[in-house]
Amino acid sequence: MKNKKALFIPLVLAAAFFFTTCGLDTTYYINMTGTAVHEPVYTSSDFASNYFEFTSATKPSEFDSDFKFLGTAVYYRIYADSSTMMSRQSAISAVNTATDYTAAATKMIGYGYQQLNTSDGNVQPLITAEGVKVRIRLTNYGAENDSSNEYRAQITYLNKIPRRSIGQTKTFDFGRHGNNKYTPQENYDLPAAGDEDFENGTVKDNKYYVDLYAVALGRDTTFTLYYSQVLHLGSIPIDATAENN
Repeated sequence: MKNKKALFIPLVLAAAFFFTTCGLDTTYYINMTGTAVHEPVYTSSDFASNYFEFTSATKPSEFDSDFKFLGTAVYYRIYADSSTMMSRQSAISAVNTATDYTAAATKMIGYGYQQLNTSDGNVQPLITAEGVKVRIRLTNYGAENDSSNEYRAQITYLNKIPRRSIGQTKTFDFGRHGNNKYTPQENYDLPAAGDEDFENGTVKDNKYYVDLYAVALGRDTTFTLYYSQVLHLGSIPIDATAENN
């Protein structure tokens, strides 16, 4: 098992206000800076390192009462091949600058990234609390219903189980597909062409890849939604031939 190292740097939101000549309209720019606590790499074969950890964004005092901070959303996409995923990451990273704060989020969403769901329903954004540490493990290694198992699929801060965007029962445990010894109400189907969260392509060695980003959200009094720059949380492999990942 590899040693797990983490760098704890909170995410910070910085705001700038730009007024029109009328002096009435305000445009808000949200800038998220920081580093994920633990960013998994899709090439890793160590199940113990296949988790995401980060701190949620914090609303700064510079925002006025007309702006409502909503929280930190977590977006993901499932890929059939790592090369397409890496190409998309590069394209998102290229526009993730202070020149256009929303460009990266717009590109990411345009690529079909979806907000992470939970077993208790679709919560958007996923984390509404400010400055909290969040750990996400998408897949199960070992007993999934054993609360003492630190390698079970879970979102630690919320004490919820992650689910795909297409339903409360769709899991990321593709390797448990067809294995009826697990909870029957949970769905282990493989990603299929047409799924909103899946980038279809040629699957090699029965491996899928899941890529995650975090982005801070807010809205003004007109309910216009604002996105921060994105924070890449990492990517993991999922072996569909393996019961445990």
